Amino acid sequence: MKFKLPRQILSKELMKIVSREMRKQKIDFPKISRSEVTQLARISKEICKRGLPKNLICKKLGQDLGYGIFLHPEAKPIEKGCLIASYAGELSLICQNEPDDGTYAFTPIEDMELSKEEQILFDPRHVFRPKRLYSLKVDGLKNGNFTRFINHSERPNVIAYTLAVPSNPYHLASSPVEIIYFAKKAIHPGEQLLVCYEDDEKSYWGANGVKPFPMTPKTFQISKKKKLVQFNHSR
Repeated sequence: MKFKLPRQILSKELMKIVSREMRKQKIDFPKISRSEVTQLARISKEICKRGLPKNLICKKLGQDLGYGIFLHPEAKPIEKGCLIASYAGELSLICQNEPDDGTYAFTPIEDMELSKEEQILFDPRHVFRPKRLYSLKVDGLKNGNFTRFINHSERPNVIAYTLAVPSNPYHLASSPVEIIYFAKKAIHPGEQLLVCYEDDEKSYWGANGVKPFPMTPKTFQISKKKKLVQFNHSR
């Protein structure tokens, strides 16, 4: 698989700004637990090596729906609350007063102020304005991992949390802010992994000019022969 970035990577310059703005805004994301750090370390190694954890399958859906991620038909169910992986992508600072069509993007921190030097570095297209606000953007469009293929649904079985990764003995870089996917409910063999990209579950389709597709974890499934099967599950 092409996308083998296990986690997002914060540059020193970006880490300095993010840490400062989090202190200023008094943002303190919850830290993942010790057991979750262990899971994240294992999954990150698998992504580096294979691109996709052994218990998952990536399949093309057809109907201009792109690809989807499925639990292997012979795998054990993924229990509710189980860590799936970090949502990885390119990190940047985007101006908040401009439209953004980042279909594969999250903005975990907003209302960030930059100095003149920082605006020149991260936003050279604009003339410096001291009160201009920025958002931290995590975009998996060109660089990321398999989580970018987890499709949108208004009935998701995966949920995204903004968390922090603490210092640890597993050679995982600590991070004050990271998007991490967890199982929102039990995921059964053959089912597709689905996440809601927006707080307002119905806003995703309109923002992207896409005709709504009633995707549920059972709409597409993988058979025991690893074949894609589509069912008519509207509820």
